[in-house]
Amino acid sequence: MAHPSFSFPTKSIIINGADIVEADIFAIQVLHLPTDGTTIKVRGSGIFEQLAANDSDGSTHLKADGSGDNLGGTHVAGLYERLSTVDTNMPAAEGATIYGNFNRVEGISGDVLVCYIK
Repeated sequence: MAHPSFSFPTKSIIINGADIVEADIFAIQVLHLPTDGTTIKVRGSGIFEQLAANDSDGSTHLKADGSGDNLGGTHVAGLYERLSTVDTNMPAAEGATIYGNFNRVEGISGDVLVCYIK
């Protein structure tokens, strides 16, 4: 994948409050989060999570072997990719731009986010 500075969005969509954007999103700019907000809810590919041994529920992560199969409940500790259809509460801070392969971004009341579409 090219460095994000070589990518130009075809359009941008502003999330102002409890809105949902479903599109091919390559960057999310965080303009404002509520005072108690420290995460944004996203879906996408390439989002990995550290799991303890046998910590998967069997329906939210992929096996590490590249087969594309769901990770079962019995596994070793490690980094596992989340399914692109599963919501992830991603840590965020005002002023940050988060790059990735997102297909859905959901705001809550008080959020102001800009989604940059591929």
